[in-house]
Amino acid sequence: MVIHEVEMNRKLNMKLVMFIIILPSILGFLYIKFFGVNIVFWDQRALIPIVEKLYVGTLTFGDLFAQHNEHRIFFPRIIMLTLAYVTQYNTVAEMYFSWILAVITLVLIFRMYTYDFGNSMYTITKFIPTAWIIFNFRQYENILWGWQIQIYLSVLGFVLTIYALDRSKKIDKWFVVAILCGIVSTFSFFNGLLAWPAGIAFIILSRTTGRKILVYLWTIVGIMTWTMYFYNWTKPSYHPSLLFAINNFADATKYFITNVGSPLASESVYALVIGIMLMIFILITIILIVNDKLVAKNSKWITFVLFSLMSSFILTIGRSGFGVGQSLSSRYVTITSLGIIGLYSIIANLTKDNKNIKIFYGIFLCVILIGVAIGYNDGIKIGNDTYKSREHMVNSLINYKSANDTDLKQINPDANAVRKCAEILEKYKLNVFSNGN
Repeated sequence: MVIHEVEMNRKLNMKLVMFIIILPSILGFLYIKFFGVNIVFWDQRALIPIVEKLYVGTLTFGDLFAQHNEHRIFFPRIIMLTLAYVTQYNTVAEMYFSWILAVITLVLIFRMYTYDFGNSMYTITKFIPTAWIIFNFRQYENILWGWQIQIYLSVLGFVLTIYALDRSKKIDKWFVVAILCGIVSTFSFFNGLLAWPAGIAFIILSRTTGRKILVYLWTIVGIMTWTMYFYNWTKPSYHPSLLFAINNFADATKYFITNVGSPLASESVYALVIGIMLMIFILITIILIVNDKLVAKNSKWITFVLFSLMSSFILTIGRSGFGVGQSLSSRYVTITSLGIIGLYSIIANLTKDNKNIKIFYGIFLCVILIGVAIGYNDGIKIGNDTYKSREHMVNSLINYKSANDTDLKQINPDANAVRKCAEILEKYKLNVFSNGN
């Protein structure tokens, strides 16, 4: 009887832990439901002419592959065009699709985590912060903007790449899957290019034998992918000089560190402090895993951290000229959060092998919990403000013929372009002009 009660309590506790892990995804769904607004704005304007080509049958591969800013969003365009056709271009449907991508990412990271560290109550309980990081409302810009499918797809592609490489022991089906996922990540968002050097790092760190041929083949495919990506690629003229970071090293360094800390803070001073703390945590963790010979065991999480740091670095090279404030952009949080997830996974599980670092783990956990709590709190406030602002945009777009330039410029800085796009949307009864809006 006592054994039976203990087993019952264990099962109930496990269900409670799993519910707490699932809860942030439910909250993410509700966040879209309450604050998501069906409105085409800003960069989404660029998709409208392509949607028209889809309707008239003149869509080409070049339209899908064309550069947008510094990105090649080939796969996101296909998804957004499909959703536009099926839903009469309801952008809330895009938000829910991004949510599905985030759920899949959570499931994959959970499987990777339990594969490495087991599925005991103790281990799974420690996974809870990871789930809350993945759906943190600090990413409000990505959550409430369907256009950001590109970032969620690129992140999922990267996670799938490492997931597949981890299961590949040679040149097999898993290795092919990893290559395909790397390609999806690359042609979804610029940062996806980093899946290739990150993949090389993972292969080297995770294997002691048979890695040479895999590295060679991965590198060859990576070079081919990069070559295709940069074919006829041009730097956006309105972006800062790529030499800004070199000529303004102090500002660029501040941008980089602030971006590293941005998932856990929305103000530059706090993000800078947290970024410095994270860099210290990373340095100490590297020393610990090297000394304890746990590099191979933590290789995928090291790769997460590496991918995140490389992302912050290329953002610094390309965007630091916009000012440090730009490094706090909510849209980057989905990418840089991977570094915090990877670092947390390593530290959380080092406590199993080294009882002396529990204080170290406790401090890091407190930093994460405070940052995530602030992110959710701020996200709700911003979500409500965003909802009100976009409802006003809806009214302006519906009445585009009589709306003044000031109102239309909230949708896009080019008021005349908004009017032209509105004509197309109205012609095909899409978005705010659809019957179901």
